[in-house]
Amino acid sequence: MRDITDLMDHYRDVARSVWNTGFWVQADLQTWDARDQFEQIKKLLFKALVVARLEEGHCCDLYGLADNQIYQVVPNHSEYVPIMIQRPRQGAQTGYWDDPVRQVKASEADLQFLDYFDWNNMGYADFQYYRVRIATFATQPHLVGREALLDHLYAKVFADTSSGVSPSAA
Repeated sequence: MRDITDLMDHYRDVARSVWNTGFWVQADLQTWDARDQFEQIKKLLFKALVVARLEEGHCCDLYGLADNQIYQVVPNHSEYVPIMIQRPRQGAQTGYWDDPVRQVKASEADLQFLDYFDWNNMGYADFQYYRVRIATFATQPHLVGREALLDHLYAKVFADTSSGVSPSAA
């Protein structure tokens, strides 16, 4: 496993700069269509700034990379760190981030990166949180498969680069 936190931080900085200086400051670009376009731009940025840099010595087609690399988001403290776990509601399109489990240790859960998260999709972007999927949670197995939010300050990101498989887009 390779620590790619620095690559992820660089991608985070560039992506939020594109939104904040290119879209958010323009009133006519504060639309859901513009946000959808930005999401496509984020995917290209991710492939260029993270994936291509992991492709050691390989020519990288930014549009044709495999989407099956898993990034591990690992709490960077030996003790518990705060986490917000989604608790779906029946009939609701989205869930609430209010599961009673509010902390996690690196040794007890496998958290897989999905994207960065901000509370307001149309506001100033900070991408404060990693949005993750819980792959395993030894002490809370009923939470497997749910999404969660982990502050980027409390975690590192790792990629398994030994398989030769290309990482997925954000």
